[in-house]
Amino acid sequence: MCQVLFHIPLKADWLPAGLPLYLFVLAVGFVLAALVWLSARYVRQPAVQETLRGAASWLAGFGILAAAVIWFAADRMPQGLPIYGFGMMLFLAFLLCTWLASRRAESEGVAGELVQDVAIWLFIGGLIGARITFLRFERNMSFAEMISEFYKIWDGGIVLYGSVVGGLIAYFGYFTFLLLVRKFRLPTLTLADILAPSIAVGLCLGRFGCFLNGCCYGQVACPTCPVYAVHFPMSAPAREGLVEQGYQTPAGFTLAPARQQPRDIGARVGKVDPHSLAYQAGLREGDLILRVNDCDIEAHEIEEGNRVILPVDMLTRCLVYNWPRGETQLRLKVKHAANGEEEELPPIAPRTLGLHPTQLYEVVSMALLFLVLMAYYPLRRRPGQVISVLMASYGVHRYLNELLRDDPRPQGLESYVSIVLVVAGIALWVYLQFRSFSREPRRTRQL
Repeated sequence: MCQVLFHIPLKADWLPAGLPLYLFVLAVGFVLAALVWLSARYVRQPAVQETLRGAASWLAGFGILAAAVIWFAADRMPQGLPIYGFGMMLFLAFLLCTWLASRRAESEGVAGELVQDVAIWLFIGGLIGARITFLRFERNMSFAEMISEFYKIWDGGIVLYGSVVGGLIAYFGYFTFLLLVRKFRLPTLTLADILAPSIAVGLCLGRFGCFLNGCCYGQVACPTCPVYAVHFPMSAPAREGLVEQGYQTPAGFTLAPARQQPRDIGARVGKVDPHSLAYQAGLREGDLILRVNDCDIEAHEIEEGNRVILPVDMLTRCLVYNWPRGETQLRLKVKHAANGEEEELPPIAPRTLGLHPTQLYEVVSMALLFLVLMAYYPLRRRPGQVISVLMASYGVHRYLNELLRDDPRPQGLESYVSIVLVVAGIALWVYLQFRSFSREPRRTRQL
C-alpha cells in the first residue's frame, strides 16, 4: 500500500533569493510556449503548424495553472503537493482505456473521436454516480455535506455500481444529444463491445488504486489459510475498521482506565503486546505518552462551552481519528514508569492483522477477463455479445469477492446488483445468439 506516491516540491531553495517558484514556473511556461510558437513559422506543412501552435497554447496554459497551484498551496503544503496512488490510477485508467477503445473503434470503422467523447461522458458521469452513492448510502450525508466532501476522490469512497448508474445516465444523455441535435445514429451494441475490454482494464487499474489507498479491504485471513495476507499501515482505512471492531489495538498497546489517567499532561499506557513493534521499541505498561509524532499529549481547552479535552482523549484523536494521510511511522516520546526518565522511542511502523487482499483478487481477475474478452471479440456472432460476457463474468466475480470483503459499504446493493448483472448478461447473450437480425453496420459517419 502507498497512499501518497510522491510529493511535488512547491518551494525551491536553488532559486535566487526573492524569486518565488510560481513566478519562475510561469516564466518557463511562457518562454517554452513562445519558442514552440516561433518554431511553427519555419515549418511548411499546415498540419504540423497547427499542432505546434496548439502545443504552444497548452504550454502557456499549463504554466499559468502550475503557477496558480504553487501560489495557492505553497504555504498550506510544506511537504509539497501530494500525488495520491488512487487518483493516479484513475488518471492512468482513463488514458489507457480511452486509447485502447479508440484503437479498436478505428478497426471497426467507428470514428475514434466518437469513442473519446463517450469516454469523457462516461468518466464524468460514472465519477459523479460513484461519489453520490458512497456519500449518501454509506456515509448518510446530507446534500450540503455531500457538496463539501464530493471532490475528495483521492480518499477513495467510489462505489463501482454507483458509477455504472451514473455512466449509463451520462451515456444516454450523450446518445440523446447525438440523435436529436446532431442527427447522428450511435451504434450502441457495437460501441458497447468496443468499450468492454477497456472497462476490464479500467476495473483492473482502479482496484490497484484501491490497494494503494488501503480501501475495499478483505476479512482477517486465518493463519493457516493458503493465502498471501496483506498487512496495511496505520494510515489505511483497514486499521480504523479493525480497531472499531475490536480485532486489534491501534498500535500494539492499550490505554489505562480513566481513573488512572493524569488530568494535565500525558496518557498512561495500559497493556503492551509483547510481540508488537511498540514493545520492541521500549514502550512498557504504565509509561506516560507525552507526544505522538508532532502532537503534544496535554489537556486542551475548548473555548466554546468551556470544555477541556483530557490528554487521553487527545491521544485518541491523534492516534486513531486524525492520523495524517500517507503517514506510516509512529514516533513516541514517553516518560517511563520504571525510572521516571523521558525518552524519544525509535520510530515504528505498526501494521494491521493479515487481511485477504480482495483488491488484488480483482486486479488478477480483471486482467484475465480482459484477455478473455480480447480472445472472444473476433468470435462473437452478434454485436453486444462481448459486453454481455463482461456483465456476466464480472457479476460472478464481484458476488464471490463480496463474501471476502470487510470494508463498510452498501453490501446488499452490491450483492443484488451482481446477481442482476449475471442474469442480464446471460439473457442478453442468449437473446443475441438466437435472435435473427442483421448485424449493425460496421461503418459510421465520421464526426
